[in-house]
Amino acid sequence: MSTPDPREVIARSLGSMTVPGRTYPRPLPPEIAPWHCYIPDGGHSILVALDTGDLGEAPSTNALEEGSLVPAPVKSVERAGWRMVEGYVVCKLPYDPELGLVTPPEDDEYDDDTEQAPADDAATPKPTMLAVGQPYPSKIKWPDGASELRITPQGVEFLLAVSTPEKHEVNAFQKGNAEFALIPGRHHLMWAYRFANPKTGNPQAQGPGIPWTDSPWEYHRQAAAMPVAVPGERGSTFPLHLVLIDSSTGIIKGLRMVGPPVEFADALRDAVEAQASTPANDAAAGQEINALYARYPATTDLLLTAPARFEALRDGTTR
Repeated sequence: MSTPDPREVIARSLGSMTVPGRTYPRPLPPEIAPWHCYIPDGGHSILVALDTGDLGEAPSTNALEEGSLVPAPVKSVERAGWRMVEGYVVCKLPYDPELGLVTPPEDDEYDDDTEQAPADDAATPKPTMLAVGQPYPSKIKWPDGASELRITPQGVEFLLAVSTPEKHEVNAFQKGNAEFALIPGRHHLMWAYRFANPKTGNPQAQGPGIPWTDSPWEYHRQAAAMPVAVPGERGSTFPLHLVLIDSSTGIIKGLRMVGPPVEFADALRDAVEAQASTPANDAAAGQEINALYARYPATTDLLLTAPARFEALRDGTTR
């Protein structure tokens, strides 16, 4: 079996959540040095396959990668120790189903020119701590089909709740063509999405997937619960974290991260900035949303008005 390329695995697992060009201030042990990465909300880290007691002595590559790869503080990894399995750093660290990876705050190490994420900012999502098969960190009581868009300085997170999702829905969410559109209003924006399975090839991967649906988002509603900011500078993309949750159990069934094209990212920045500069008016937002639904009762009709759309293809490219 070939040895994994740490840079490729880090890029695939964390994407644009990593800050390039950061080096640890002292030499690291040769085994873990290639797995060093720097993330804005965690600082200097090692990407490890987290062993919570169920990996066994000789886990497969799939077991190491599927839902168990997390960035952990360098100091925590060195203190706990590690073992190398199939080229991956396997480490036993405290894990809480509600909080995710639990390490001492003093283990977090940040470069002087990087602002440290507030330790008590419990409202801001921590996408890199999520894992398939684990409960979503926040208690969510949503009906089937409910969704929520969260736009924070750490990243943009889209949560979709489906009651006991079927195999074709999970496959479409994680591996199919994911399409998104946004339709901005004065007091809200409409976020439209679908996840499509292939119509040919493996029969197990076929099926209707998740059809076009939409979800309204309001700046002032989110700002009352958590900080709002589109990460990155104008002219750059951002990490869009997709989370599929079983609404009947709260268990994460699918995770995916894509990077929208710059044009889409800037369109979202424009929409957020416009709402931020408008005084909160929940009644006006409700009227806007109702009027939009009355004029465009189907999401496919609404798409005709979308100034920004993009598609994340199953091969990892976007268009």
